[in-house]
Amino acid sequence: MRFVKTFGLMYKKILLTLGLLFGMSLGTTAQQWAAKTNLIYWATTTPNLGVEVALSKHSTINISANYNPWTIDSHIKLQHWFVKPEYRYWFTEKYTRAFVSAHLLGGEFDFGGFRPPFRLFDALVQRYYKGSIVALGVGVGYQFYISPHWNLELSAGVGVARLDYDRISRVASEPKRHDTRWMPIPTEIGLSFVYLFNSRK
Repeated sequence: MRFVKTFGLMYKKILLTLGLLFGMSLGTTAQQWAAKTNLIYWATTTPNLGVEVALSKHSTINISANYNPWTIDSHIKLQHWFVKPEYRYWFTEKYTRAFVSAHLLGGEFDFGGFRPPFRLFDALVQRYYKGSIVALGVGVGYQFYISPHWNLELSAGVGVARLDYDRISRVASEPKRHDTRWMPIPTEIGLSFVYLFNSRK
């Protein structure tokens, strides 16, 4: 399956990137870095992990990765993986209060066969969408202090995405259709626990 093979390659790249950031943070005592996970993604059965490294008093680089391999009840698919590198500017100080960001997002998806909440995208009940996404976006967020090593982060982002996908119907008489389009999308909805290493708070 192309999805699995592609994720295998991307998984290695993700680990390499996160490992490089980890090594940078350990190799420079002045660096402060953080690990995080988004509770909203976990609520959709999507494991996720992020690493953030300080560049200066007001700047950080954040890289997050999400992976959902599940097929539910033989026909409901939620499969996807996304990687999002992001630059953040903090108005007060890194890992403190409000920030704005610019980010990229890339990945693959294979989902459908279910009805989303509030009757949004009812076409997902009878169709599957399988393809890739590349997006550019901006975001805002706020980190709340919990303890010297723990923060709670709220974040949101929007952007423009290029979707390249196949639309596959569960109705045998409807042919598969390929489409490519640009469209505005939400690129981030976050409620994350953040663990700060080398904390100086």
